[in-house]
Order: sequence, then C-alpha cells, then structure tokens
Amino acid sequence: MEKETKKAIDLVKKSTHLTALTGAGISTLSGIADFRGEHNPIWDKFPQERVFDADYFRHDPALFYDFLREITQKEYEPNIAHIALKKLEAAGILKAVITQNIDGLHQKAGSKKVYELHGSIFSNHCVKCRKECTMDELKEKLDNEKAPHCSCGGTIRPGIVFYGEQIPEESMKMSVYHASRSDLMIVSGTSLLVQPAAYMPVYTLKNNGKVILVNKGQTYLDDRAEVALPDIGEFFAALAEEF
Repeated sequence: MEKETKKAIDLVKKSTHLTALTGAGISTLSGIADFRGEHNPIWDKFPQERVFDADYFRHDPALFYDFLREITQKEYEPNIAHIALKKLEAAGILKAVITQNIDGLHQKAGSKKVYELHGSIFSNHCVKCRKECTMDELKEKLDNEKAPHCSCGGTIRPGIVFYGEQIPEESMKMSVYHASRSDLMIVSGTSLLVQPAAYMPVYTLKNNGKVILVNKGQTYLDDRAEVALPDIGEFFAALAEEF
C-alpha cells in the first residue's frame, strides 16, 4: 500500500465524525459521463446548458426527457467507491454522504444518510397537482409520451435542481450540519467549482478537521488537504479492504 493511501486510511480509522463529499467523478467508474471530465458525445447531443436549464425545461420539457431516456437505457450499478462508503457507514464511522450526483447510486449501494444537493432523477412529481411519480411509473410514461404528463394534465417534473434553482432546504441544512462537525472529510470526484458544495470542506477545516482529497483534476483545496490522491478506484478499493 502506498504511503499516502495508508496515511489516508489511518485518518479514516481514527475519525469519530467522518463525512464524504462526492461528485460526478466517482460515478464515472460506473460508466456515467462526467459533466466536466473528458469529452463525451452525449453532451454534443444534449447540451448541458439546455438540459439542466429550468426555463428551457418549462418551455420544452421533451429535451430533458430525451436525455433521460438516453442515460437510463442502461442499468448503472454502484462501484467500489459507493460500496466502500456504505461499508464505512455500516461501521459507524461515516456519518453522512453529501453528494452533487443525481444518479441515486449511493442509495442503491445501501447508504442511508445521503444528502443530495442537486436532487435526484428518482424523485419526480406533477407540477400541477404535486402528485409523486415513481421512476417505474415515469419509465412507463416515457415509452408512450414525448414529455410525460400526470393524469391531471400537468407536466411531470424531475426532482433535480436545475441551474439557478435553490438547493433543497433539508439537504442543505444537514450537509452544513455534518460538514461543520466533521473531524475528517473525504472529498472525491468533484472539481469544487460549484457552490454550495465547493464550500463544504471549508466548514470541516474551520472545525479544525482534516480533508482527504481524492480527485483526478486540480481543485482550490489541493494545498489544504491532509492527503491528496489522484486515483479514485485505487483509494476506495484499498479502503474497502479495511472494513
């Protein structure tokens, strides 16, 4: 085991309030395209500035649902990063996962305390009557409608946070709660360019906590991390073996 990886694992073992902050980079191990990673043809077909724009969705919801059909053709599975974090939670070390991801893979892996800053594609409702729509119901509608509608006639809205929209209050509150009480935070798969997720490690640092950074690209946090590692899969595989 490399020296820095061992140092990171030792920090995890000593932690009494560990929090994880995750971004799209960890889901690339499951085959999901990273928003800011290497070029992927899906973003040519579905421009992010339109797919995730609230006004564009209200004007033309079909574009988002064409995108959703594309990305849900395959059943994505949790990878070693999701599994390792679930193991840490089961061991009583990890107190919360704060995620920018909308793919639901943390929950699919078995994590219970997950706070989704950008919502989830698995939470949907009617904009008119507010009735919830399960993913199974949504998929059935997508087989028959360009843009799915409720029985009342209202458009089904995905439970994601579109650009410019407010973060869900409960997710934000609990994320700040855990980040500001953590003695250690694992930050992985995020460029730390988008607020409020980008500020979460600062809450931990202000609590005199430490940060383990596991990320392929550079971030503003590189020189403040106790340990910085480039390989997400390698680190979480080593971590999973310990718990």
